[in-house]
Amino acid sequence: MTARRPSIVLFDLGNVLVHIAPEAFLQRIGLDTPDNRRLYQARINKIVREYECGNEGTGIFLSRLESLLNDTQPERGQGTRRGAISHDDLRNAMLAVIGKPVAGMLELVTRISGCVPLGLLSNTNPLHFDWCMEHLPVLQHIPSHFLSYQLQSLKPSARIFAQVVERLQIAPGDIFYIDDMPENVEAGRRAGLNSHLFFGRDGLERDLPAMDLG
Repeated sequence: MTARRPSIVLFDLGNVLVHIAPEAFLQRIGLDTPDNRRLYQARINKIVREYECGNEGTGIFLSRLESLLNDTQPERGQGTRRGAISHDDLRNAMLAVIGKPVAGMLELVTRISGCVPLGLLSNTNPLHFDWCMEHLPVLQHIPSHFLSYQLQSLKPSARIFAQVVERLQIAPGDIFYIDDMPENVEAGRRAGLNSHLFFGRDGLERDLPAMDLG
């Protein structure tokens, strides 16, 4: 059977193109203790999700984190920073979450960009995405961006996949979608996308010939 090339390949960003380490946020501001993780992680995640859903701008987002962490007097381990946590502290902590590029993905993306259009479908936020656009060469090869904070919806909701299909005006089965989160891959499949669970560059390479992208 002849391999059928997709009309577009959509990549997730975090842990597909660049490593993400959420624990680095509390580490950067000197609050990474077991008690603080239990006390704050769920509340921080909720604030971040609202930011990534486009419900508020960066200033309001940082102010909400500032209030949470300064008003509740978190435990500070020996040798950690003292004093109020500022917007600059929080901005730097947010950026500390972004790690190194995923090995081999720049080369893979560069190669297939010559034979198929590429896009990005990511739960992200302005702080992270602006930094990535400036510092990640791989994004130079991915011109179409479908970002949660712009679409005002998050994966794995059905809404974000429907928005992408509507904007692309492409049959869902002609979209090859790559994500590292099983729930997002399953949601993509329910929406009709040809979805691939990412474990690393090597596994993706093995699937590319079936897409006529080898």
